[in-house]
Amino acid sequence: MNKKNSIWLLVAVWTLVSCGTVKSTREKPAVALAQSSLTSEQQRKYDYFFLEAMRLKEKKDYASAFGLLQHCLDIHPNAASALYEVSQYYMFLRQVPQGQEALEKAVANAPDNYWYSQGLASLYQQQNELDKAITLLEQMVVRFPAKQDPLFNLLDLYGRQEKYDKVISTLNRLEKHMGKNEQLSMEKFRIYLQMKDDSFSGNRKSGTGISDGYALSGHFGGRISSEWQEAGGL
Repeated sequence: MNKKNSIWLLVAVWTLVSCGTVKSTREKPAVALAQSSLTSEQQRKYDYFFLEAMRLKEKKDYASAFGLLQHCLDIHPNAASALYEVSQYYMFLRQVPQGQEALEKAVANAPDNYWYSQGLASLYQQQNELDKAITLLEQMVVRFPAKQDPLFNLLDLYGRQEKYDKVISTLNRLEKHMGKNEQLSMEKFRIYLQMKDDSFSGNRKSGTGISDGYALSGHFGGRISSEWQEAGGL
């Protein structure tokens, strides 16, 4: 099994193990109001209009909800909660540039909100802005040390870019979270061997070796999934 095979499998297993939490993650409301120098009256108005917008959103009166969110931003242009919700509307309308801009502002104004950052990292990957995704995910590793999702995402992205020194570094960080793990250790060993082989065989120039496409292997992924789920999963 080449490096891309097994790197992808680690990420695939993470996806399978964590899929049960995706629904709850997406449903988690983004209602944290940004701190600002608003007067008490401005804050009261902001709270009212934001909560009313969420009520209308629940009733699927999206146009009215969007209008109220814009009014929230008139009161407080840097309110991360309103910016996040506005970004979701733009995405729904497939107006990606506007949605990305609003989401970037939400993250900038609420860097400690994990869900905003996770959403932006996913958007960067969808837009193939991998360098931006990696930068943000590395920041998330520091900001949210208890979260393992950013590390698995980084493992995938560094593998796609064939930055195998970064892959090994990320595997080391995962090992600190998961404890000593035979599959992680073997994966690092295989990468080291392949890197050594590539330096002599010229696989990169010939288009073989680590640059080959990959196919999934259920055996490797199944073993990690089973052991990790027994340990409590993510």
